[in-house]
Amino acid sequence: MGSLIAFVGWHREHGILPELPVLAQLTAFLPIYTETTGGQVTAMDPVPIARFVEALDKRNADFASFFCASLHEYLRFLTDTGRWSGSEVRYRDLHRVVCRGALGENIPP
Repeated sequence: MGSLIAFVGWHREHGILPELPVLAQLTAFLPIYTETTGGQVTAMDPVPIARFVEALDKRNADFASFFCASLHEYLRFLTDTGRWSGSEVRYRDLHRVVCRGALGENIPP
């Protein structure tokens, strides 16, 4: 969760979306991601993220879109600060998932 604390300062300077909703979503989601996948939040796997976004989209497309936009800002933070610890391929695939989700496009898992 250290990356989330650093994200707050970065977001105040570089973020586009409203801070409180973004932080609320990331604070809720990142521990769940770690617990359910065993993965690190600095190298997220795009496949479970795509499945999660797909499930969100079925329930509430607007919420899924905002979630993806929030996660996109977190990804920007990770790359801007050199905290992304996954491969470039994983980043590219995850970036594609969150961008498509933010635009409300179908996301293949």
